[in-house]
Amino acid sequence: MRSSFLIGLASLSLVSAVPSVHLELPTRRGCQVSDEGLTPDTGLQYTAKSSRRQNIPDSFTVDVNIHLASTEAQADFITDAIVDAQWKVLHDAFAKHNINLVLNSTERTVDNLTGSAFVVHEETGWVYHEDAEDAYFKATRKGGYDALNLYFFSSYTPGATGYCQFPTVIADNDNHTFIRDSCQLSALTMPGFTLEQGAFDDWHSGHIAVHETGHWFGLNHTFVGGCSDTSGDNVLDTPAQFTEVYGCPNGTDTCPNLPGLDPIHNFMGYTTDDCTSEFTPGQKERMFNTFFGFRRTT
Repeated sequence: MRSSFLIGLASLSLVSAVPSVHLELPTRRGCQVSDEGLTPDTGLQYTAKSSRRQNIPDSFTVDVNIHLASTEAQADFITDAIVDAQWKVLHDAFAKHNINLVLNSTERTVDNLTGSAFVVHEETGWVYHEDAEDAYFKATRKGGYDALNLYFFSSYTPGATGYCQFPTVIADNDNHTFIRDSCQLSALTMPGFTLEQGAFDDWHSGHIAVHETGHWFGLNHTFVGGCSDTSGDNVLDTPAQFTEVYGCPNGTDTCPNLPGLDPIHNFMGYTTDDCTSEFTPGQKERMFNTFFGFRRTT
């Protein structure tokens, strides 16, 4: 089901003054998912449910809800054509690996604070309105823990492209973790925006949404663990990589003493959109295991 409508800020009860905190802008370009404290090997999570690993299907379907948030000045910024192009990129990237993404809903919000991803520059510097953000997610997140919610903001934190929550075990009384389970992205990473409009030089073909959704399925960055001889990203067939690599430097090998070249074509690195095109079989296996180990457990 696909729908499009406006959500007024007042209906989200965000118009009153809410606590806020000062924010330091990110120092790393691109995805803001931390490489610390990531989801461990999903095999460690199975305990009493370990037998479920033998019952994982060959393919599965996931409902996707797209949320478009724009400032008033950018109310017409994210066009339907751009959304359609982004959806095709996202859907096709996962369909190759027997993950069928189904568009369940599309909705729009036009509001200055929301469209700015709740980070605005005030007299004292950059301010993050966390309570307002929580209220927005609580009012708009759709579906269960196995439903993907993607939020695109017309004005995002400067220098950042996106962020996404890893799957985790949620306690019965932990509604906060549930409502924040989503991926948040700069709309300027979507296909169709031009450099003159502010699109990222390296990431404007829609692959950041693929990257962030990979995190939602439990994939880590390919460079996690550096040149360790263990599988830092918990995937055995992604070659070790010392640190993030930008651009599209063919033939780079930042871990020359370990097998394989840097996986510059992998969606879970930081190379340019015209460079990334693949997940490995091991990453596919991890996405399946993680999804049925954390997100769809019954």
